[in-house]
Amino acid sequence: MSINISSSRIGRMTQPILNFFQKNTLGIIDKKVYEGHFERTNEYNYFLTDEEQVPETIPGIEIIPDENAELNGNYLIYLDKSPNLVQINPDLNQALICVPEDELYLPDLIYLALSMFAKELNKDDKYFIHCAIVEKDGKATLISGEPGSGKTTLAMYLCMEKGYNFVCNDRAVIGIENGIPYIYCGTLQTHIRLGVIHEYFPSLVSKIDKEKMNRPWENKIYINPEFEELGIKVNKTAKLSNILFTSTYPVKDEDTSLTGQREDVATLATMKVLSEYIRADRNIVLSTNYPFPNFDNQELAMKRMRFVEKLVRESGIYTARGNIKKLSDIIDEKLY
Repeated sequence: MSINISSSRIGRMTQPILNFFQKNTLGIIDKKVYEGHFERTNEYNYFLTDEEQVPETIPGIEIIPDENAELNGNYLIYLDKSPNLVQINPDLNQALICVPEDELYLPDLIYLALSMFAKELNKDDKYFIHCAIVEKDGKATLISGEPGSGKTTLAMYLCMEKGYNFVCNDRAVIGIENGIPYIYCGTLQTHIRLGVIHEYFPSLVSKIDKEKMNRPWENKIYINPEFEELGIKVNKTAKLSNILFTSTYPVKDEDTSLTGQREDVATLATMKVLSEYIRADRNIVLSTNYPFPNFDNQELAMKRMRFVEKLVRESGIYTARGNIKKLSDIIDEKLY
């Protein structure tokens, strides 16, 4: 089945804009950020002093400076001032952060914005998810897992060795379009630990700074700038067919497996990963050691639960365990 959504408007919600409206002040104002299908049609790399972190962290975002912004609806304000102050109202989706600029940890603002966006997306039945995604023959496979579980390495191996197309790495926006699970957009930044290069990606060895190989599991190489040279094609949207809850590690081929999950297990696992950003229980405003609040509520959780039920019903949900090379063989044989 082919999907053509280019003529329809999907993403309508009360959208914030990341915006300067005073010196050293960041606002998230009640405007639109995601246009149409969340494509970045007119992006301004302008978020405090950083030109890359925002679009690398928040999928599909459009940043529009607006000198006439007003504080109503959702907003996030950063002020370069003392004393330190954090005021976050998760019910109204409003926040004020006061920290001297030389003490500010910029990701505090970006990840707080991410959780605030997650609340608004949830209202529109669309969701952030931490993952890597690849696609082949019109079917996308979403690879979920804890940090260090091998999501990115598995996705890149499928692209480079099995001819899969790259959809995203790290975060995506997913939903249901015309009754079908769908990926609207995702972040493209892709880096892999140097410790896996020799075994899985020998063609990248020449691109490594030899000094960094002294600490191969701490240092990474960014490969998304090399996609074209490596022959990796990018599909930014796709029909979602499979979800893998993944843990990779060096074991024998016979100890590597891809098994379908029972419906109850799949429901619990999927609800957990779709709740990560709105519940924000792993995040802290490190500039002031202030834990993020929970932006969730029962109404949004029930809406998310109904979405999870559809997703589990319409997608294949699997547990993927074992070594990456054998696992990629099994995925290619069993799912495609």
